[in-house]
Amino acid sequence: MTIDQKPAQAAQPASAPPYPDFPKEEFERRYAAARSLMAEQHLDALLITEESNYTYFTGHRSVQNPGDKVRPYVIVLPLRADPLVFVMPFEEGHIKLTTWLDWTRQVRTYKLFKHNDTLVEGLQEMGLSAGRIGCELGREQYLEFSYKDFTQLRERLPELEFVDASDILLTLRSVKSALEIDRCRTAARIVARTLDRVFSAVKPGMTNVDVARLVRVIMAEEGGEKVHRLAIASGFDMTKAGKISVTVPRVLEAGDTLTIDTGAGLQGYVSDICRTGVVGRASQQQKDMYKFIIELNHKCYEQVRVGNQCEDVAILCQQEVARAGRATQGVGRIGHGVGRDSPEYPSLAVGEKLPILPGMIFSCNPNFLTQFGFFNSEEEFLVTERGYEFLSSPQAPHELRELG
Repeated sequence: MTIDQKPAQAAQPASAPPYPDFPKEEFERRYAAARSLMAEQHLDALLITEESNYTYFTGHRSVQNPGDKVRPYVIVLPLRADPLVFVMPFEEGHIKLTTWLDWTRQVRTYKLFKHNDTLVEGLQEMGLSAGRIGCELGREQYLEFSYKDFTQLRERLPELEFVDASDILLTLRSVKSALEIDRCRTAARIVARTLDRVFSAVKPGMTNVDVARLVRVIMAEEGGEKVHRLAIASGFDMTKAGKISVTVPRVLEAGDTLTIDTGAGLQGYVSDICRTGVVGRASQQQKDMYKFIIELNHKCYEQVRVGNQCEDVAILCQQEVARAGRATQGVGRIGHGVGRDSPEYPSLAVGEKLPILPGMIFSCNPNFLTQFGFFNSEEEFLVTERGYEFLSSPQAPHELRELG
């Protein structure tokens, strides 16, 4: 640079990031919906730390966040001002490239172990030294910084009341937007196609480890970014030793049931699908049991409709199972929501009196341990104004699939 040259001015934030998670309007809708609920509860702000909630409000899908226990990721959403995000400096570039946050004024970075100092300073500058701030303190919510950090934060801001905002977060995320539904549909179809191909390749003599490897390879080929949970159970009499779903080198034998329950991660959303087949020839007893669970599932799907509550589905299931003289595995519910997480709120369980609404996405899978195998079939579906729409395709066959 010559003496006559002036240094270049600092680059200004672009009007749009090159790789946005969603259009700006999607986040504006989320903020508006959150603020409406915040106003009803007389909250001045939300303090968000849990990974899925943080990403829901920012669009910042950090690869570091899921496993980082020393550096919290925080967004503060005020009732009447722009949100402020607190991250480590190495995340700043990611935020610039993928979010609609103005990195010149909406992003604060902190030094290692000094996050509370920066957070207190930011809250004070936002006028949040006093008032009511909603936090992840209730049902299905977790603070992703330590209890000690949270206690110290409250002590340093004694006039700011930290209250539970779990119902706000659960309400917001339980009904999906059209853009979220598209991602969930794509993720569900990836898994359904994957399991269809895996079952075509399974043969006696393979191990559960071999099957797990097939799932991972084929899911990547089908477009999945990652495998979200992978539970593989194989065997015959599941009532003696029980069922293990962690991948082990058990050899598949003729007559075994093979059940694969898994999901695909795709752009911050996941799916949850399960299929059951029999290695070799299936017995009539196995065929009858499989037919029973498929018919039971479809009866449950019909109950997942606007006007019903979540528990109505579970009550119907209990009645049908009792009428058949059978008993489920007894996990406490027969289904759950799917979206950024799986499982997520709400549950299809007795006691879940939440009204079923259009835009909710569920997986439903009452399952059974028997003396001749484990039986589980799970589809993912969307609640519509007129009923439900399968997101998973192809769906499980109506007849038990014989493998190998």
